[in-house]
Amino acid sequence: MSAPAGRRASLTVFVTILLDLIGFGMILPLLPFYAQKLHASPAEVGLLFSSYSLAQLVFSPLLGWLSDRIGRRPVMLASIFGSAAAHLMFAQAGSFAMLVVARSLAGVAASNYSIAQAYMADVSTADSRAKAMGLVGAAFGIGFVIGPALGSILSLTPYGPRAVPLTAAALSGINFLFALLWLPESLPREVRERRQSQPWVDRASFDRMWRNAPLRGLMVLFFLVMFCFSLFEATLALYCQHRLHFDEHRTSLLFVFVGVVLVVVQGGLLGRLIRRFGERRLILGGIALMAVGLAALPAWPSLGLLLASLLLLAVGSGVHNPSTLSLLSQITDPESQGSTIGLSRSFGALARTLGPVTGTWIFGRVGASWPFWTAGALMLVALAVARGVLSRVTPATT
Repeated sequence: MSAPAGRRASLTVFVTILLDLIGFGMILPLLPFYAQKLHASPAEVGLLFSSYSLAQLVFSPLLGWLSDRIGRRPVMLASIFGSAAAHLMFAQAGSFAMLVVARSLAGVAASNYSIAQAYMADVSTADSRAKAMGLVGAAFGIGFVIGPALGSILSLTPYGPRAVPLTAAALSGINFLFALLWLPESLPREVRERRQSQPWVDRASFDRMWRNAPLRGLMVLFFLVMFCFSLFEATLALYCQHRLHFDEHRTSLLFVFVGVVLVVVQGGLLGRLIRRFGERRLILGGIALMAVGLAALPAWPSLGLLLASLLLLAVGSGVHNPSTLSLLSQITDPESQGSTIGLSRSFGALARTLGPVTGTWIFGRVGASWPFWTAGALMLVALAVARGVLSRVTPATT
């Protein structure tokens, strides 16, 4: 694919993921409050977060393998359509059980994020891959700016909170039409044909990936960091409600703040930071910043400290995640980008399945501050793991 065509394709997938993430960002801050109106306990709130991630755990590698065989475009279109259906089901949920089913379907549809990352790997060079992954991250950031703000406004309308998932469903419909008209296929036909001749469950391919020590180490590192971050993410609204008496509108504004920081870091600064410091230093520095932010957040219940901690967390996540994904893509066979990134999403989804349940359990049993202190301590463990993993990644792969 030529450079101009690659840039056009990157822009198209950026808009596609952006529309999807706006819908996601609208609903995420309202989840605990929405569940509480259906009489959910803190532990059940954790289950609601985990159901979304458990579906991603199962379906991310399956959709990654599928995209390597039939192409990125049809898989992304199907997942966008599924997202619209999930939002409609969420809007109609009259019980907590139906809410869990709706979020599970949304998690299946959200497996397309790994396809988007594989798409970016298809249309970028090794030198520009971190920047391309940062573009996907910027879509997350913008989604978390527009989405929570729009969700907060919609929840104040006469339709109430139900207007949020209905609007998210409408955005998914628009997204489907946009992708149908403008999203080209990124994977060459000959690559797809070669993959189609291989078995669906390619145990040998998985074994080769797992025997690759740097690749395996990056997967484990990705799991640890995501576990810590999801432990924080699932309990933030509960903490703010308990200690600072925040409602869903103020909580949504916190997500807007995090989104603005992510946009600045991943959309504007990441390329220059990569050139100056390299992926290794950004991975280590990002983990260190997140550890400090997590440990400091509950030290004193105040808005100022909360915002400072969220700033550290957002900057740390903003430089760590795309740098890790860039290294993963650089040490992966070009024909297996979808499978590898899908597998990394599964590691992240496993962490996001276990983290919310763990965090809300700690919140209810030990205390409101302990989920953050626990995550901060585990992030220091991740920092030690990262140093060992990165020492095994040869300079030629970075």
